[in-house]
Amino acid sequence: MLDDNGDIATAAAEELFEEIEFKIPSTELKDLTALTLNKTGVSDHLRPNTYPSPGGPDEFISIFLWEKVLDQQEIEAKKGKHTGLRDHAEKIVLRMINYNDYLDVGARDGKTLGIWALYEKYMKDRQSVHA
Repeated sequence: MLDDNGDIATAAAEELFEEIEFKIPSTELKDLTALTLNKTGVSDHLRPNTYPSPGGPDEFISIFLWEKVLDQQEIEAKKGKHTGLRDHAEKIVLRMINYNDYLDVGARDGKTLGIWALYEKYMKDRQSVHA
């Protein structure tokens, strides 16, 4: 959820710290939603975000990417870690999976499918630029 300042990247960086305990500058986050939608040239009254229930509530989601190479020790230290804010009733257990298993694990969540699609598009576009 956005706080009063309305800066989505800052809110995302704060959530990442609460949930995975990585201190990430908001400037290192790439807004995959805006990157993709800005390429479409569609000009309408909507923000360049994903809407989980179009035509319903005005809730929107921005999908951000943060890329970092971690060594095996850093990855192992995160596995199974309990995170989240207990005073907000958050009980999060970090689960590390291989990227190739991503859809097998996350296919029942629409947001996960959206994240996967935007990431795949981003990587495809990036590869075509570097080819």
